[in-house]
Amino acid sequence: MSDHTLDDCLSANADQLMIEKVAATELIRRFGSPLYVVSENQVRRNVRRFQEAFQKGWTAGPVRVLPALKANWNLAVQRVLASEGCGADVYSAGELEIALRAGVPPELISVNGVPKAAEHIRRTLEVGARLTIDSLEDVRILESLAPALSRVARVRIRLRPATGFARASDFVPEGPLPTDLVSLGYKGGLSLDESLEAGRRVLRIKGVELMGFHQHHGRHRATTDWWRAQMTAYARDIAYVCRELGGYRPKEIDIGGGYAIPRDPHAKAIDRTAPFQYGALYLLSRLLKLFGDRVRYAVLGRFVSMMTTSPNQVAAPGIDQYAEAVTSTLMSELGRRGVDPTGIMLQLEPGRGIHGNAGVHLANVCSIKRQKWPMPWNVVTLDTSEFFLTAGRFEHHMHDYRVANRMGAPAVQTADVTGRSCYADRLLGAVRLPDLQVGDTFALLDTGAYQEGSASNFNAMPRPATVMVCGAEAWVIKAAETLDDVLARERLPEHLKGKAAAPRPVDATLS
Repeated sequence: MSDHTLDDCLSANADQLMIEKVAATELIRRFGSPLYVVSENQVRRNVRRFQEAFQKGWTAGPVRVLPALKANWNLAVQRVLASEGCGADVYSAGELEIALRAGVPPELISVNGVPKAAEHIRRTLEVGARLTIDSLEDVRILESLAPALSRVARVRIRLRPATGFARASDFVPEGPLPTDLVSLGYKGGLSLDESLEAGRRVLRIKGVELMGFHQHHGRHRATTDWWRAQMTAYARDIAYVCRELGGYRPKEIDIGGGYAIPRDPHAKAIDRTAPFQYGALYLLSRLLKLFGDRVRYAVLGRFVSMMTTSPNQVAAPGIDQYAEAVTSTLMSELGRRGVDPTGIMLQLEPGRGIHGNAGVHLANVCSIKRQKWPMPWNVVTLDTSEFFLTAGRFEHHMHDYRVANRMGAPAVQTADVTGRSCYADRLLGAVRLPDLQVGDTFALLDTGAYQEGSASNFNAMPRPATVMVCGAEAWVIKAAETLDDVLARERLPEHLKGKAAAPRPVDATLS
């Protein structure tokens, strides 16, 4: 049975979910459960789509894709990106070293972040990467390091444009809050006054070249309107700083990232009507208490059975649409404000846009509970955890899902899908599912960005392996942890070593 919501690297073959040309169940059989899976071909497709679409729109100069390494920092994945001619957006000293080991040309590495340690800045400049100035402290460190550098230091200034975009940000679960206020509250970027001070000081440092500007707001909204607002404000601030710096002209303009992926799970677990539903349920529960528990549970059960959820059904804009909105707005606004874009390199830093739909998280069903009394309630537990999908919790994801060995089977029940940690670990709440058995394989889609990199060892759980698939081949690119790996950083003081630690007197100050 075909599934029109599957695309590119995913397909259905009879009752099996295929990742490229390998069945998901075969991957579990070979490599164990749970498992992170990444499609090499999907990563390559996404990179090429970004490059082609943005180069088509940015006719003023060259375009470079600098994928955000934080989204997926597996070395094998980064080698794939480097082979496609990509640069890298890095945040930490560790990410910088991964980009270098992957073979990314240093001049195409964008080093962002606040704060940055002096040693991180020194290493950035020594290897020839681009330093993004994100605080006046960065400038102070640059001033102290520049005289001893053996090569020209090339830097950019990160602006924080006020976009005036008043629609609600998807990052805030508590209620609607204007996107421009949320983005202005983020720590990244300099105010206009700080940008001018930083620019003037940088231009005075011998051996330092100011290459241009940087901005990044993130995925607050999936719409192209949000990107048009960003680029309009960005062009305004670029023109202002250039004018105040005496007619400075940038060689590079970096627009950051924040592009939604097609199925777009971001913030889809947020239901703005939930407080009203819960309030009504609570009041009804109190009222029904007068009629006894049998009547109360019977009525509440019917009410709760109607509160089902489902993944996002509205496709996000495509890469071509984002590219048109960004490039047409930025080019026209720069020109209108007196900054000729001719010859300027446009750089973009998609993270989720490159990796999101290239990843699938697989896990086996390890328990099924079917409750009939006092009210119907089904719970399907997988041998994975929300702690292996932590970034999805931060961003309130609701992932699309499939039962990988029952593709096309009709949905016949409503159930919570939970993980195995001692938290509630509710991966999917009240979703429709086919008839299941222990041992079935579950697939959570669109997990290629941020999820593996944010996984933790809560409950001392070893983290899963990561497998890369290309066509009919598959390889482990990150080994599954063992319990010894989890405990490898533990250290015991001398007095606690041995089979039985000897008791010690309690410090009197603690009594």
